[in-house]
Amino acid sequence: MSMTETLGRVAQIHATIAALTPQRTTAVAAGTAGSSTGARAATDGSPAFATELGRAVATSAGLSAGAALATAGGATGTSVAAALGSTAGGVTGADVVGAAKKYVGVPYVWGGTDPAVGMDCSSFVQRVFKDVGIDLPRLVRDQMTQGTPVASLADAKPGDLLISFGGDHIALYLGDGKAIDAPVPGKTVQVRDAWEQYSNLTAIRRIVPGAPDVPAGAITGPTGTALTGTTPAGVTVGVAAAAAPVTVGATSLPLTVDQKQYAQQIVNRVRERGLPQRAAEVALATAMQESNLRMYWNPKVPGSQALTPDQSARGVDGFSVGLFQQQVNGSMFSWGTVSDAMSPTRSTDMFLDRLQTIPGWQQLPLTVAAQRVQVSAFPDAYAKWEGQARQLARDLSVVAPA
Repeated sequence: MSMTETLGRVAQIHATIAALTPQRTTAVAAGTAGSSTGARAATDGSPAFATELGRAVATSAGLSAGAALATAGGATGTSVAAALGSTAGGVTGADVVGAAKKYVGVPYVWGGTDPAVGMDCSSFVQRVFKDVGIDLPRLVRDQMTQGTPVASLADAKPGDLLISFGGDHIALYLGDGKAIDAPVPGKTVQVRDAWEQYSNLTAIRRIVPGAPDVPAGAITGPTGTALTGTTPAGVTVGVAAAAAPVTVGATSLPLTVDQKQYAQQIVNRVRERGLPQRAAEVALATAMQESNLRMYWNPKVPGSQALTPDQSARGVDGFSVGLFQQQVNGSMFSWGTVSDAMSPTRSTDMFLDRLQTIPGWQQLPLTVAAQRVQVSAFPDAYAKWEGQARQLARDLSVVAPA
């Protein structure tokens, strides 16, 4: 089962439990026993859900990631704002790392907050910072708003928070490509390779003062990196297996040269097929969410690495590759060949082919249309890109809206 399929299964489990369980309100104080889903998990039969979650994640494609450990909800904890001023004082990232490593081997326990028994991902992070004198909220959804943003994993420092899967999991960065977390049921707190550098990184937050802010107005993608910057030296700009000339128009959106050229190719293909601007908007929003407009290769997909000009765009989600993270594994869910999925024009064609099979796709909300093509575990994720995708489609001169 791929990570995407696993996340979909988890979402289905959670939705089923939510539908069958009466809604009740239970206060779950920060730092007290309770699920990292807060009050909702405390009332939604969390032991059974945890069992299903553990079974689903255990069958995923070899990642140690907590693929959907918690959803936002419940009580919030103490703000870290004061801690960033006086309490944090001389606390360093090395202090945070040292405190975290003391818990290696502690079992993952859904909703656990006691190191003698077990902890979940967010209580582990909360406990580590408490040990160095900094108060953090109990839940991932609140922890991910603390401190200051870090633009990319390349800028991350030891002790930074790594938030992944849209806010469903949290870990601590150790430096040198390593992270530590409380992963999933049946596992223990562990030091591991930071798979977040390849995919599913939502945000990075620095609690120990001194983080550089993301530039105002910058677009931030699903990997947590800003869609800004310059093309690395020695990297061929723009296209992998490009089939048509690219004329890049002007846009005020902060994009690298290669991101802009990929966007232009998507727009070009929509125009060449005679489709309305809405098609470009849906396709661009999908590519922004799925790949940050980067040509991702995947070590599980032979030949994909040779087809990308950006060797740092290395993904590990199932057999997904390319701008749209299309599955290439020869199964009934496969999108085609690796060269198809790694080509900006052919992958766009595959996306548009499926989009056009959806009845009334032009009238559907963008995130609904994109989801019916992609079948993502995060069906609402595409909505946040709609305004930027509309501007980009217009700036790059797609045909007038129908």
